[in-house]
Amino acid sequence: MRDRITSLWRFGLLLFCLTLAAGCRRVPEPKTMLLPEEDMEQGVALQGETGDRYAVRKMYSEDYSSLTFGGYTAFLPGTGEHQVRLAESATDGLRIRTLDYRYGFYDTGVFPVGELMASTGVSIAWESGSRDEQNLAKSFFSPDGRYLLYVRWDQTYIGGRLYLMDLETGEEELLLDGDKEECPIEQFMILVAWSRDGSLLCYGFYPRNIDVWNSYMGDKFVFHYRNMETGQEINRMNYYYSGTTGKVDILDGTQLYVDWKGEDILTAIVSEISEPETNKASSQVRIDFFTQKIPKPGMETEGVVIPNIVNCPRDGKLYLDAGGYLYFTSAEEGIICLDITDGAYVSTMSVGPARGIRDFCVLDDGEAFVVAEYDRDHMGDTGPQDICLYTMTEEGMTRRVLYQNAGYVIRLQYDATTRRLLAETGMEYYVKEMQAIANNAAGMQWDSGRRALVLEF
Repeated sequence: MRDRITSLWRFGLLLFCLTLAAGCRRVPEPKTMLLPEEDMEQGVALQGETGDRYAVRKMYSEDYSSLTFGGYTAFLPGTGEHQVRLAESATDGLRIRTLDYRYGFYDTGVFPVGELMASTGVSIAWESGSRDEQNLAKSFFSPDGRYLLYVRWDQTYIGGRLYLMDLETGEEELLLDGDKEECPIEQFMILVAWSRDGSLLCYGFYPRNIDVWNSYMGDKFVFHYRNMETGQEINRMNYYYSGTTGKVDILDGTQLYVDWKGEDILTAIVSEISEPETNKASSQVRIDFFTQKIPKPGMETEGVVIPNIVNCPRDGKLYLDAGGYLYFTSAEEGIICLDITDGAYVSTMSVGPARGIRDFCVLDDGEAFVVAEYDRDHMGDTGPQDICLYTMTEEGMTRRVLYQNAGYVIRLQYDATTRRLLAETGMEYYVKEMQAIANNAAGMQWDSGRRALVLEF
């Protein structure tokens, strides 16, 4: 009898230990905030009505310190379903953190990019703000944080080399060779652009000034398009007919944008233009946008494409939709939509009580817009902003605040597959010492304090 009782006690103790062990191995419960719960002073997300397609269901946020120059350090589309990647500076260089935001931004892995690049003799001067770094600053990383673009000068004689690094494998690939293509750094810079989901990369050399442009016949003016899912080049485009008429003499401020949908590619080159009387930079910029069809494999050419042209405010935000539209912001009017087939005006979405737009995303082919907007009562352009949703109804465009007092929104990213929005927020400031470095143009910097805010619909 005693042996039987002893056996029962041992069996019970074993079950108890197994239960504790199972509890220790259990995945932590998601630290999800069901809305609304957060204090107004820190920002608050507001729920929509039951059944609303664009109601915020859950919200996650993480405060962190990261890089300063450029500010593009948090990534969302293309990563795991509940993952976000952060690029941050560390004692051993640049590091990529992969975080599962369901579990209080649980760290699932770190990729020491700085160590890898140091081993090959390459470094990224994130804060020096040279012209080439400014041209690449917004596009160093792919939107999902998997790929890194950088230029090496140590292996060349006259021109730089553009490399693409896969941050999951550490492999690097040469995309452009300034020596081979005879594009010296004094005459040509490198422009790059990612599609919003990171599935398409556009890159190529671009003249630094009008004299360089006029000294060539156009054979140097080619952009390459790479399908990142297959790794294959799917198209090339000669942009020579974008021309230089009316543009400023120095072209270093030129920016490149790209989007694709199905067989359609939309490319936009945004250039500064000059006032005819003074020859100084205008308050507007010129958008040359090119529409193309992806050719069949083996039929790729460097065909010259004639662009449509439109002007927009210098500080306007641009959003490309290869499905048929080009959007840009105007402080006075809101978001203006153009038909990309001929550049004709389509519509204007006014921005309710806001005094300006910091960034915006287009949802579901123009059915809704997410807008980070300044409050009219706020003085200055560096204070907190509200993240608002605009949807089209039978009565017209309606506005709803998704998140109040979000801080200074560095950028918005929307992932249509999982219906989630990333808002990377921080505080902008200007460094006077940068003005001399950037030829008397104010150098934009970002405070190291950041917040990655994820809203799930």
